[in-house]
Amino acid sequence: MTLVLLALVLLLPEPRAADRLRVRGPKTPRDGPRAGADPDRLALAADIDLYAACLRAGLTPAAAAVALAEAGSDPVTGEAWRAVSALLAIGVPAERAWAEVADLPGLGDLAGLARMSGRSGSAMSEACGRISAGLRAAAADRATARAERAGVLIALPLTACFLPAFLVLGLAPVVISLGTELLS
Repeated sequence: MTLVLLALVLLLPEPRAADRLRVRGPKTPRDGPRAGADPDRLALAADIDLYAACLRAGLTPAAAAVALAEAGSDPVTGEAWRAVSALLAIGVPAERAWAEVADLPGLGDLAGLARMSGRSGSAMSEACGRISAGLRAAAADRATARAERAGVLIALPLTACFLPAFLVLGLAPVVISLGTELLS
């Protein structure tokens, strides 16, 4: 058995150096392909907390969005903050300005909140805390799912290698010796 495996290894072609050094594209998650770039939920929660702190400090929603755009957040959400801040700075209504980020998780909730606040004048800072808490909980759930999936994936090679080795090296000699003793 060992000789067969050694022969198979020797027959495999040697990998080229160019293949080992090649830069590979972005990997897709095991849960399926991404529809678009997914922002880091923890960074987004921190951004929303910072936005709420700016509002509590007395900044207008437009000035708070400018502060977030200049803070240099996550690359995915940084563009969204810049777009919203630019639209709010030139006087575009809140409904139109926040529509730019409605498809991003977390920012979509904040966009709905900002549009409602623009119509009714309700305070946004407390609701921002709930949105960021939800984003942190979603990030924790995703991390837990990845850790559980890793445990399953680690057990597969163990099962594929240990079980056959146990059968061949542990049970087969016992069965063969019992069979030879019964025949003699």
